[in-house]
Amino acid sequence: MKHIELLATKALLEEVLTTPKPGLVNRLGSGGHTDMDYHTFEKSAYALEPYFGMMAEQGAKWKGSLPGLFREVRKIGLEAEGAMFSATRGVNTHKGMLFSVGILCAASGYATSQYNSTDADLLCSLATDMTKHTLEEEFRQILNTTNRTHGEELYAKQGIRGIRGEVIDGFVSVRNLSLPWYREYLRQGRDPNLARLQVLLALMANVTDTNVLYRHDAKTLAYVQQSARNILLQGGAFAEDGMKLIEELDRVFTERRISCGGCADLLGVTIFLNDLSLLGTEVSAARVVNW
Repeated sequence: MKHIELLATKALLEEVLTTPKPGLVNRLGSGGHTDMDYHTFEKSAYALEPYFGMMAEQGAKWKGSLPGLFREVRKIGLEAEGAMFSATRGVNTHKGMLFSVGILCAASGYATSQYNSTDADLLCSLATDMTKHTLEEEFRQILNTTNRTHGEELYAKQGIRGIRGEVIDGFVSVRNLSLPWYREYLRQGRDPNLARLQVLLALMANVTDTNVLYRHDAKTLAYVQQSARNILLQGGAFAEDGMKLIEELDRVFTERRISCGGCADLLGVTIFLNDLSLLGTEVSAARVVNW
C-alpha cells in the first residue's frame, strides 16, 4: 500500500504548492494566516505520510463491516493528528484533509484488495458506506449537546454539515464538479498549476465553505462565491489576464483574512482521487510534484 501512502502525501503537497490560491497558504505566501506557511504544511504532510499508509493497510486487510473499518481508521487518525500537531507545534494544517484523505486511503486499500480497483466512484461509494451510519448518529447527538465546536454550531443552527456531509454524500462536490473539470484540463495538456487554480475557483464558487463561515459570516461567503464566479466568467486561470485577477483576489482575501480552507481540502481530495484512478495506467507513485 506504499503507493497509496505516497499519492496521499503528493496530494497534500500539490494542494499547498498551487499558487496563488486566494487567501490560502501557497509557495509564495501565507494568505490570510499568520501562524503557518508552506514549510509548516510540508512538515505536516510528511508527518502524516506513514499514517496514510497504515490506513490503506487497514483497509486492505479488513474482513469486517465497512462501518467497523471506519472506527479502526479513526483510531489511526487520532495518532496521526498528534503527529501533525507535534510537527507543526500545535498548528492545525491538515485536520480536515486528514479526515477525508484518510477515509479514502482506507477505502483504496479495501477496494484494491476486494475489487482490484481504485476507481473514484467506487472509492466515494465506499466512503459513504463506511461513514454514513456513524456520522449521521453524530449529527443527531449534536442537537442534544450544548458544548459544540464551531462546525457543530453551524449544523445545529443552520443544518450545514461541512466536510462530514461531503463524506457522507460520497464527496459529491468532487465527483460532480472538481474531478471532471480537473481530468479534462489535464487531458487537454493544461498547465497543472493553472488547472488546479481553475478547479479551486469552481469549488469556491459552488461550495458552502464552513471555514469562511467560521471566521466570518454568510455575507462574506456570498462575496467569496460571487468573486470566484466573476473570475470564471472571464475565463478564470486560463484567461489572458486570469492570473492578474487571481492575484488581486489573493491580495484582497489576504487583507481581509478570508481563507477557503474547506475548498482547499476538496482540491486535495480531487488531486488524490485523480491520481488513484490512474493507478495501473501511466501515473507514478513517486514523490513528484507538478508546479
